[in-house]
Amino acid sequence: MTGLTSIEQGAALSHPRPEILALTGLRGLAALGVVASQVGVWRTAHPVLHHLVAAGALGVPFFFLLSGFVLAYNYPTLSLSAGRRALGRYAMARVARLGPLFLSVGAGVLVLGALNGGGWIDDVYGDAAWFVGTTVVLYAVFPLLAQLVASKPGVAVVCALAVQAIVLGLRLITGSDAWLYRNPLAWIPDLVLGMALSYLVAGGWRLSRRTAYLVQGVAVVYALAMVVAFGSSTAVRYGAVWSVPLALVILSVLTVTWTSSLLSTQVMVRLGVIGFALFLFRAIVMNGFGPVRSGSISNALLALGWIGFAVLIGEGAHRYIGAPGRQRLLNIARRLEQRRTASAKT
Repeated sequence: MTGLTSIEQGAALSHPRPEILALTGLRGLAALGVVASQVGVWRTAHPVLHHLVAAGALGVPFFFLLSGFVLAYNYPTLSLSAGRRALGRYAMARVARLGPLFLSVGAGVLVLGALNGGGWIDDVYGDAAWFVGTTVVLYAVFPLLAQLVASKPGVAVVCALAVQAIVLGLRLITGSDAWLYRNPLAWIPDLVLGMALSYLVAGGWRLSRRTAYLVQGVAVVYALAMVVAFGSSTAVRYGAVWSVPLALVILSVLTVTWTSSLLSTQVMVRLGVIGFALFLFRAIVMNGFGPVRSGSISNALLALGWIGFAVLIGEGAHRYIGAPGRQRLLNIARRLEQRRTASAKT
């Protein structure tokens, strides 16, 4: 579990522990999948291809699962008993992580919404607001569950999978899962699974290289089979049917393989670094251009251009808004803490 820190990748910030570059690259790949799922493919493409591209939306639950792993990896001793100072630093780091980009996107959407109407604002900003709100809930839950999950990670995995199975059953029975999908509490099991996996890895869990390749191959075959058999309906994309395969993929890239080496390349790591900015700003780009509707190859190629443009916007947003805004907020927090410490001594 070694790698360059984010500051060396241009994020302007270091992490409490060395960054796992393969996971950062995997996050970038997931962000690209979400963008591709919104762009879609040309109208006359085979239905299976439509479903495969739409399944890129799996990047959303993957983000929550990966967040649990990364939080437990970066804050292995954090809990409610860690003290007000440690919890305050954690909370400020999370606010600095989300706030600058989210607020800047919101300001831009409100300005453009004055020209396009309220419906446009909801279409562009609704998913981003839900995602950030759910992420905030998961960030808040992490210290509450950290000590419990760390002490019994195996039990935590079983409980999380049981809750996911219940949620999936409710989704299939009701026929409409919007009320569950939008409920941040429904995503806590994904967070717990990621946390438990991180604690198990810290305890010595590893896959051999041969097993890692096997897991990756089985995960690809499984994903293709599920999409071909059931399409890309929400009930299949989100739920217990995906949590274990995604968790195993995370575990597999921790082993040094050609896959992890590919994910650790500079391009993939950079995509992961700008992943949050890419996710937020892709809605503006996609709603500006719209999904692919024509059956021509030229439009299909243009869709790739839209994805590239979204990446370019995400890079600029991260470089000039996200990273500097995050650094400023953390600097303010440090100065305030130093003042409180100085006042306490006097």
